Amino acid sequence: MNKKTLVISIDALISDDIPLLETLPNLGPIVKGAAQVRDIECIYPTLTYPCHVSIMTGCYPDKHNIVHNERLQVNVPKPQWNWWYKDIRVKTMLDYAKAAGLSTATVTWPVMAGSAADYNIAEIWAPTIHDDPTDICTQANSPAVAEIFERNKGRLKWMLTPEFDNYAEHCGAEIIETFQPDLMFIHFSYVDHQRHQNGVKGEKVNEALRFVDDKIGTLIAALNRQNLLDKTNIVILGDHGQINVSHLFNLNKLFYDRGLIDVNEQGKITGWRMYAQSCAFSAHIHLGPAMDRNEAAAILKEIQQTYPQEIEKVWTAEEALNQWHMKGDFEFVVEAVTSVSFGKNLTGDLIESVDNSDYKFSVATHGHLPTKGDQPPFILSGPDIKMGVQIQGAKLVDEAPTIMKIYDIVMEDIDGHPLDVVR
Repeated sequence: MNKKTLVISIDALISDDIPLLETLPNLGPIVKGAAQVRDIECIYPTLTYPCHVSIMTGCYPDKHNIVHNERLQVNVPKPQWNWWYKDIRVKTMLDYAKAAGLSTATVTWPVMAGSAADYNIAEIWAPTIHDDPTDICTQANSPAVAEIFERNKGRLKWMLTPEFDNYAEHCGAEIIETFQPDLMFIHFSYVDHQRHQNGVKGEKVNEALRFVDDKIGTLIAALNRQNLLDKTNIVILGDHGQINVSHLFNLNKLFYDRGLIDVNEQGKITGWRMYAQSCAFSAHIHLGPAMDRNEAAAILKEIQQTYPQEIEKVWTAEEALNQWHMKGDFEFVVEAVTSVSFGKNLTGDLIESVDNSDYKFSVATHGHLPTKGDQPPFILSGPDIKMGVQIQGAKLVDEAPTIMKIYDIVMEDIDGHPLDVVR
């Protein structure tokens, strides 16, 4: 029988959560005595989708191509997210596993729509809360899980959580019991949601961790029923931390006030020479075809000098590539001062309060430099793991080659290195 590994991503899990995890009924026995790597250095920007692709590939965004959660759609209140696996430009752990003859599964793991997994329940949702998700999910999922999706789609409530985590829990358990995949990835998002809504730490976050522990208990029970628990390596990881937000800074309002963004009477953008796509604590600056790059650089320099309490740093695209391994169709990257998040409004006040209308405009958020804030852990337990090993600090891109080392698979042309936690 092939080795078995279950990789569980708890979105926005941080190393400071470990003491609570050790007390929980399902995570406690996994985490206590496990190999623990604390304070993993993330990638830039610290957003869920780029981070999860770096976890899956061992590469930084300049190689794998996912630099934001969302697509640039300036007039769409809820833009489409970067759901599709085909947009990843490097090989993933799924590709390596399949080449080695391993069976694979992904359950609500970001950027896995249409993935190479044998059993794939994609993280994707319909355009609005009123739309039936069947068509888009059927396109994104693998054919092998069609019946599992049909049995569980009623648990979905658009992109909302905890409903999405309930859906992941039950789909994941059915996949374990039906197919017993050799390598499985599953993603839970409720902890991230509660940190966004309530702040980085507090009882609401602790309740969310207990909630996810219950979901993981369902997966453990499924492994037990198949007599696989003692034979399975279990990996618990986070993708990024969060930082509490003091206020929103509407950078696009400054562009609008300078005549760089045009709107009609309904307030819809009809054209732009400069546009800031918010990543929460950072922003990608896009230029229209009529905008001179040197002029844009001068405008950003002036804004930074005028608002030093809001803007910490401006990089050109070339500087961002060299320093942070990020590459996209933007020309500049702007990092806000810690606790300042970039808002969306063109008119009204330049500085606004958080409103929890979106993860970028919430009580706490991310998208910041990987050197800031709380950092996630990487925890491994199981028959192929060097139990009890403690490592302080590593990189997010080290996780993929470490997981592949369980199967003696060497990933090529990646940025990470396997950690010494596998037997």
